[in-house]
Amino acid sequence: MRSAGPSRRRRVRAVLLALPVVALLSFLLAPERHLACDETWLKERSPDHAWTLTVCRRPMMFAMPGGGSDAPGWIVLRDADDAIRGVVHLEMMQLLAEAGPAGGTRWQPDRVMLSGLAEMPLVPATSPVSRWFADRLWRVRASAGLVPSDLMSAQ
Repeated sequence: MRSAGPSRRRRVRAVLLALPVVALLSFLLAPERHLACDETWLKERSPDHAWTLTVCRRPMMFAMPGGGSDAPGWIVLRDADDAIRGVVHLEMMQLLAEAGPAGGTRWQPDRVMLSGLAEMPLVPATSPVSRWFADRLWRVRASAGLVPSDLMSAQ
């Protein structure tokens, strides 16, 4: 009769080998579903058409009537190749209306500012690999809830 020790060690070793593989696959295949928009409230291109800033409402499972503006949202910065270059979590969509008119986006050579809600650096990718890597990293960060919050919520 065999002891349970070697069999248990093999299972633990298999799990320990599988964890990095699962983590790598989840990074490589990171879906955009957590950055999916329920409703786009603002989409604006930079004057040089190299960047796009999108503000969209996140899907809610339940909302009271009239509570749609209480929904959270995303502020997503994309480059000309549609790769994600920055994400900010918007606590409530009504903050966008309170912050100022839709034309409150200010584009500068090195950053974009949205009506006191977000300030994001405009850092172009140095290569297709860095663009792809940064895009996946922003997707994973959004899925894990590790993106910065809007400036109004931080105050």
